[in-house]
Amino acid sequence: MDMQRRRLLGAAAAAFGALACTGLPARLARASSPIRMLVGFAPGGAADVAARALAEAVRAAGYTVIVENKVGAGGRIATDALLAAASDGNTLLFTPSTNLTLYPHLYKDLRYSLPDFSPLGTACEFDFGFAVGASSPALTLPDFLAMARSDTRVAAYGTPGTGTIMHFQGAMLARASGVHLTHIPYKGGSLALTDTMGGVLPLLVTTLPNLIPMHKSGKIRILATTGRSASPELPGVPTLGSLGFPELTMAEYFMVLARAGTDAARIAALSRALADATQAPAFRQTMRQLYFAPGTSAPMALGDRLRQDDAFWASQVKNSGYTPDT
Repeated sequence: MDMQRRRLLGAAAAAFGALACTGLPARLARASSPIRMLVGFAPGGAADVAARALAEAVRAAGYTVIVENKVGAGGRIATDALLAAASDGNTLLFTPSTNLTLYPHLYKDLRYSLPDFSPLGTACEFDFGFAVGASSPALTLPDFLAMARSDTRVAAYGTPGTGTIMHFQGAMLARASGVHLTHIPYKGGSLALTDTMGGVLPLLVTTLPNLIPMHKSGKIRILATTGRSASPELPGVPTLGSLGFPELTMAEYFMVLARAGTDAARIAALSRALADATQAPAFRQTMRQLYFAPGTSAPMALGDRLRQDDAFWASQVKNSGYTPDT
């Protein structure tokens, strides 16, 4: 992650931390206990900043939300902590969708599945990008695929790790294009981005928010994105769908979940508060700074989307030949 983006995340986290320390006006006070919103990622990171921005925006509905970081295992520790809490709506989980839709097909010993949760709504989402270093002769994705087809030395792509959504996106591109691509997993995205900028890694598949600053500074070249439509931040960069790969049109979304069994009236009230919070100007500004798209969906719509994504990733993991961890 570049220094400018680190400073942005740090400043945003500090601002929301300061706001969270201010007193809640008496007119907004509620008799119910403060809500714990669990986040499975480190303080100061993009997921944490987004969660804290949402927590602050939800205050307008009269809720006091305390963000609690339970870091580790790609968010699974925080998810287990939610399931250990009471089904009263006082403990929620802020998590990426793949925690529920991809992980069940990667880990045999996963202790949860979709029926264990009551969706409240989405908070924001982001796309992914396929990028090369600025010195690469590939000016377009078709250029890269043509190079990879004729020269096995460049027929490789890197991602932040094995079993990530980016790992399977690269495998999907290989199958759809008929070009064999070797996966090079990194331990996180920073070194992969550095190797891409240095011309060591032929192709990088990772989250679009991490690529945009480097693209704008001329250090890498984004060849295509997974968005439903072209990103306004990237004029001239096509979507994979427009290049003939519609199956690679996808986004990752952060959502808020309660435990299954939470009272329906409580779910409805929290869902309304979440929907209103995603429309708050301060929240939307923070999402823009993170290159996230703010927005929410009703619990039923989110539940449908999760089931569809679960079926999608079940087939993609199987098609890839990936063997789930024991």
